[in-house]
Amino acid sequence: MRKILAALVGLIAIAAPLCAENTAFQQLLDNSRGGAAAVPLPEIVPAHADGTVDMVQYLPPDNDEPGFAWPGRNKGLEDNFVYIGGEATFLKISDARSEALAEGSGKCALSPKTLYKISARPGFKGEHMTVTLAEPLPGCQLASGYIYISHVSSSSAGGAWELPRNIRAFLDTLAYAEGTDDRYNYIFTHATFESYADHPRKRKCAGKLCSNASGRYQFLSDTWDGLAPGLGLTDFTPPSQDKAVVETIRRSGAFRNVSKASKYEEFTEALRKLNGVWASLPGSPYGQPTHTKAQLWKVYKAALAKY
Repeated sequence: MRKILAALVGLIAIAAPLCAENTAFQQLLDNSRGGAAAVPLPEIVPAHADGTVDMVQYLPPDNDEPGFAWPGRNKGLEDNFVYIGGEATFLKISDARSEALAEGSGKCALSPKTLYKISARPGFKGEHMTVTLAEPLPGCQLASGYIYISHVSSSSAGGAWELPRNIRAFLDTLAYAEGTDDRYNYIFTHATFESYADHPRKRKCAGKLCSNASGRYQFLSDTWDGLAPGLGLTDFTPPSQDKAVVETIRRSGAFRNVSKASKYEEFTEALRKLNGVWASLPGSPYGQPTHTKAQLWKVYKAALAKY
């Protein structure tokens, strides 16, 4: 009975129908709205008076499994930086999505594969990193502004870029499976949030399925609260989310496999160990649509080639 309960508790709010038709969970959401093909929800999860059901997420207990030794936090203004990836981008005066502002008045060009010194550790808001330049840019009147997080290859804030390439590529694959890709500010049902001060803790519903799963790796608030204190995480910023997902992988006993995931056998073994946490992974025992090993292996190899 204990094993059965553990398996049912392992049901995650796969939470990320965030890329709509491309995610396995979207099919579950569609089914939950009714029809003969509806996937039955586990009876162990109590329904609310309005008929909605809150999905739950299994967090493996702490253990002595090996993990990743994150570098120490850089100190000193000279250590603060952002390094732009292979795509040219902008420092913008506004965090609005529109790029319609004329160059020179509302944004300044940032060159690809270039390091820019900043006067303090970068912050985060929605899809953006917030920075204050340590030195003025030629022809630019902006002292501070916004840069798309996805356009920054690395920064003094730390995070996924500090990981070995095998692990980083695996996190990309997990984010693909969860439907979030490179977005750290997603909530279940395509919703977004702006502040990274804490897990947003906003319950959203799609049909009868409800969840507050948030972030790139779709943490439920209860899961986050079980991870953050032990890791010393005081916010929900992208670097904190990266540290928390690596800790979840470690607790699941999959860190060694993920570290060697460029070998197909290690990759699939990592998926097997983690499909009790993320039910979008192949082999998940919860009766929900999943991605195939072949599909995720292709995604992983493409991600690995980037690093």
